[in-house]
Amino acid sequence: MLARAEAATTPAQQARILRLEDSVLAPCCYTEPVSRHQSDIAIKMRLEIANWVVAGKSDQEILDTYAARYGARVLVDPSTKLGTWMMWAPWAFGIGVLVFGGWLLTRWRAKPVAAVAAGPDILVLPAFDDEE
Repeated sequence: MLARAEAATTPAQQARILRLEDSVLAPCCYTEPVSRHQSDIAIKMRLEIANWVVAGKSDQEILDTYAARYGARVLVDPSTKLGTWMMWAPWAFGIGVLVFGGWLLTRWRAKPVAAVAAGPDILVLPAFDDEE
């Protein structure tokens, strides 16, 4: 059946079919698009998509059909795909934390400021740890 649908398609329709197969996730696990998944349901969906494209359904009609059947989760939303920023953001955050931690440690380990010589204006308080 897939061979009949593909044989009757033009190159433009084949491009649409591939784009639609990449736009829908296999509903058995929601991890891979239908174009790559090898489950029975994914194969059935590839057949349906090819037949619907040949029949003249629009892309939105096909996507809406799958969203109504399996829920919106079945659609691949390009805005939720991991971008390149997700590859370097954790590293940048980690480096920032290390730099801040190093700076903070150097501030804590810095030598205390030398005490000002005691004069008549300065009130010297007893040490609190000497209480009995």
